[in-house]
Amino acid sequence: MRTQLTLLAALLLAPSALTLCLGAGPTIANGGMDGAPVDHSEGKGFLVTPPSWTPVNVDTARSDRLSVEVSDRAGAGQCLRVKALGSDAGVYQSLAPLEQGKTYLVSAWVKRLSGTLAVEAYPFAWGPAVKRRLDSVSTGWTHLTVGLTPVDGGAHLYLVAAPEAEFLIDEVEIHPATVQVSLPKPLPYDFGSRQSYRLTVTPVATESALPASVLVQPISDTEPDRVLAPPQPVKLTGTTAVEVTVPVRAEGSFCVQVTNPQTGAVLSGSPVVPLVGDPWIVRSPFKDSLFASLDYKWPMRVTVLTASRQAMAGLEATAEILDGAGKTVRQTHGALSGSSLAVPVDGRGLAAGSYHLRLTVRTAAGRLTHQSDRALRILPPAPNEVVCAPNGDTLVNGRRFFPVGLYWVLADPMGWKPGPGRKTDDLHELHAAGFNTLHTYAFEHNDANDTDDNAVAYLDMAQEFGFKVMMGLRRDWYQGQELNAAAIEQRVRRLRSHPALLCWTLWDEPDSNVSNVSRVQAVYDLVNRLDPYHPAMPVFMSGGGRPFREAADLNLFDCYPGAGNAGLLPGVFERAQGALPDKPMWYVAQAYQQGDKLPSGEDMRLYWQHALDAGAKAIFWYGYGGDARGWDSIRITPEHFATVKRVVRELADEGSAR
Repeated sequence: MRTQLTLLAALLLAPSALTLCLGAGPTIANGGMDGAPVDHSEGKGFLVTPPSWTPVNVDTARSDRLSVEVSDRAGAGQCLRVKALGSDAGVYQSLAPLEQGKTYLVSAWVKRLSGTLAVEAYPFAWGPAVKRRLDSVSTGWTHLTVGLTPVDGGAHLYLVAAPEAEFLIDEVEIHPATVQVSLPKPLPYDFGSRQSYRLTVTPVATESALPASVLVQPISDTEPDRVLAPPQPVKLTGTTAVEVTVPVRAEGSFCVQVTNPQTGAVLSGSPVVPLVGDPWIVRSPFKDSLFASLDYKWPMRVTVLTASRQAMAGLEATAEILDGAGKTVRQTHGALSGSSLAVPVDGRGLAAGSYHLRLTVRTAAGRLTHQSDRALRILPPAPNEVVCAPNGDTLVNGRRFFPVGLYWVLADPMGWKPGPGRKTDDLHELHAAGFNTLHTYAFEHNDANDTDDNAVAYLDMAQEFGFKVMMGLRRDWYQGQELNAAAIEQRVRRLRSHPALLCWTLWDEPDSNVSNVSRVQAVYDLVNRLDPYHPAMPVFMSGGGRPFREAADLNLFDCYPGAGNAGLLPGVFERAQGALPDKPMWYVAQAYQQGDKLPSGEDMRLYWQHALDAGAKAIFWYGYGGDARGWDSIRITPEHFATVKRVVRELADEGSAR
């Protein structure tokens, strides 16, 4: 198991209580980790947090440790010791305001005692890393620096240690970089082996040419020092345009780092850039299947990222349906439609069963530029079929349905089963407010309420009160050491024909760790095989879904910007769509209290308006809070509940009309 210390700067999606001095530039409160001396003898002082910092994920029962102690670094005062034997543990601090688009340098003195050290920066809360620098070999005090370019008005700064890592931390600082780097933007693709990007590098002030070296570095745990292109030497006398190239099918994301070629010191770093990866975006048949409710047809659309319309006009596309023996049983040809190739797929008249769909794209001269083969199912008609149409709309038995959902509705089965404990008035109230889809963690948490019978009763309740259900799966069935395929199969077979079932949600925010990809894929493959008639997908954190694209029928993601920060969402939606451009977008919006602030009616109205403007095909709200009325509940106050109901009613009317 890899162990690491991590310095995370996750960009702020909520207001911060920390005020920075703008005149002198931003500062980090108590970056020197000063605090009162503590007696560490006999197991004491295992959770001592320096002022201005907040502990995160520290579990003293397993001997995790936070302690302020005298530093052994020459000339230093005190430092913070972080020791973790479990999941990420340490401290964090919120920074605001920071200037959007301006590059800062975040640095810290770190002494690695065990494990692997890392410096990480995140462009928005809980999304993919802007930068990750790992060090598993250094000894003594090391000065680590990372470039941070906010995409909004602040940052969350985390100092944490992953399992079994131990380190000392001191003098955490942030200051404006002397060199500013723009966001690298892709240039038109020429169907070659590399993709080009252009950016600008600008020294803040210099009287003579400043030597610099431009490096393209992937965001990678496994290969932190790998570069995607050779270093480029540049002389900076003003704003300098730089072009970099990366392999065309490279996955993940990268950032551009500018260093002093003589000293190696970091001068600046660009914002994170999702790699184009495979530039070919093919909107294949939904769930790789042809459905009776769609008349066994699908208008496949082929788009090439950054390719011009003129370049696309010179391509010829063919789609073939092949039977099990590899024989072509249906062939169609594409035509240019806008800036994409439209290639019809027609399975009418073919027997239900398993096939393959082959897409071939050539230039007018006959050169092969793209070929893909995917499994294809032609499915017999089925009751309660839920599919997504080519335009992304959800169809339930062939009729359009716009999900307006609510997370975490009811925890105790008494609340949904017939009887005196049933929350009848509450359920009628939610339906009248415009909610038409429910979710509950009761069938994801690992407790006695999570039974097949209770799940059926929940679906029965939903059907009775006019709701659909986004159904989860018990987490220890797929997050334990072994995949409990038998339990998952039993649950899916029991529920798959129920008329209230809308879809399956497979995993909550798996993109927090890309090592989850294979396990999520296994769960998806199992559910998809057992129930091809309902969408199945994880719920992602903003734009983190790309590594999981084969395990998601829809791009379901959450982003909670906080009160007053709805303006962040257009950029979030753009990144999320860029991660899964061929998937319909479903958004989970914030209706709960974050910190000490509730989103206003205007905040929540902007959340759903931005989502609809970005093309969202469903909007869920977090959350009802189970049976409680705490910080995560829309019922935290009667006034807030009334505001939520009013805003959701407006959304329901607007969503059904679009």
